[in-house]
Amino acid sequence: MTGAQRGHRALSHTADVILEAWAPDLASCCEEAVAALVETFAVTERAEVVGEHHLFLRPATPQSLLVGVVDEAIFVLDTADEVPVGATVRATVDGGLEVVLAMADRTTVEGTGAAPKAVSLSGLEVDTRQDHVRCRLLIDL
Repeated sequence: MTGAQRGHRALSHTADVILEAWAPDLASCCEEAVAALVETFAVTERAEVVGEHHLFLRPATPQSLLVGVVDEAIFVLDTADEVPVGATVRATVDGGLEVVLAMADRTTVEGTGAAPKAVSLSGLEVDTRQDHVRCRLLIDL
């Protein structure tokens, strides 16, 4: 893998879904993980972004940071009047993450599946290499 490649996919798993994401660094891998999460329950082509949700994560392990970002997307989906449709994630100088979730009007998002309920810590993987990061996580539906 070259440092410029990034992407994501979702795989069926019994009553859950497995998300895989890859990118040059942890911040962009977290962005890809949120994109994969959103694709499991919605089509966002016509989504009208109406706001942002901000989150600051303190320095932690790559696994904890990834879970923190995806957990927050699930939390705001469950509690806000809007739907998270994407993320912009930036590493902070101290090793934490600054996260901005793009929030769309619910009426402009087409639901396609069950809403995610939680990140399972079972099977959580974050492989950090010099030029890329790969992650895999199980999402409870």
